[in-house]
Amino acid sequence: MRKFKFFLPAILLIIMVTACTQKKAENVREKDRFDIKVANNVVEKYLKYVSEENFTEASKLLTEKLKKSANEVKPNDLKVKGFRVEEMTESGGKGNFTVRVIKINTSKPETQLLDYKLKVLKDGIDYKINEIKPSNNKESFRESNQLRLRKEKEVETFLITDFEGLPKYAYSKDDSANLKSQLIPKTNYGIITLNYSGDTVALTTMGDSVFLGILSFDDTMKTQGTQGGMKGGGGAEGSEQGAGGESAGIKGNREKPIGKEMIICDIIQNGNIENLMFSKDEKLLVAQYTKGDAKCIRVYTVGSGELINVKFEEEYPLNKVDVIFERFEKEKMIYKVVPKSEQDKNNEFVGQWEMSIKNFKIKKAE
Repeated sequence: MRKFKFFLPAILLIIMVTACTQKKAENVREKDRFDIKVANNVVEKYLKYVSEENFTEASKLLTEKLKKSANEVKPNDLKVKGFRVEEMTESGGKGNFTVRVIKINTSKPETQLLDYKLKVLKDGIDYKINEIKPSNNKESFRESNQLRLRKEKEVETFLITDFEGLPKYAYSKDDSANLKSQLIPKTNYGIITLNYSGDTVALTTMGDSVFLGILSFDDTMKTQGTQGGMKGGGGAEGSEQGAGGESAGIKGNREKPIGKEMIICDIIQNGNIENLMFSKDEKLLVAQYTKGDAKCIRVYTVGSGELINVKFEEEYPLNKVDVIFERFEKEKMIYKVVPKSEQDKNNEFVGQWEMSIKNFKIKKAE
């Protein structure tokens, strides 16, 4: 019994030392372990900051080497407006990500779909982006009275549609009874955006009003006509727009468009559409618009062009606040309500809001 009492403290001491050693080893392994979910959060946070043009915060997520090269990049009119992570893998203690990125030019009809290859490494307990390699997937732009498509590095471009390919009449969503069809304006193209799959473009045309439509296309088609599929587009600038501009080729032998089906969404009288974005699952399209002094959003179902059952114009007092789209996340849409003037800053609606893309319920963010 005495020997047992003598050895008991020693046994307990050995157990405690062993446990502490194992705990330290586990902590070391945890520190070295690469968590792909944490790396994905870093990638999404980086692209979110870039889309907000918050480059100061975005640069904090880059390695020092990449940060120096990023500082040399000059800004342009094409802005990141949306992104969707397509693939993530872990290899050799690094995270490899493929991300679809949508860029839009809000001052002229021009949009890009890019594939970003990003590498994330772990530096101590921090995760940093070590490499970013963008490559052009597709781009769409206006040339004369046409919308054209360029694929990857190809020189030839394809006619998506021209003014002749657009419907002649449409109904405004402000006319809930569909009592009066309206002429679709065909003076100029406005803002456009591709979807993440690269097979659909949301487009606007302008005149006395603004028209919004969703056009699917098939860029695997063999185009025909005097210039079919062989025209090297001059980029988004092109020549001046106008309904009187000539279509590619002479009538009867004109270039065959790759556009397939047009979904009519809306005509907004005395207004303008300033931003467009598809949801990550490509089932919804949001339009940021102005009408008179009001600035608000409308959300359409991509398959039908119909509005969802949330009318943001009726949810908020647009004489006191503006409703501004920010971004789509996987399961919700983020937007903010901002005061029109200093005296409206304490309005109960002011702040960040979110809408579920499953049941369309809206709530103020916590």
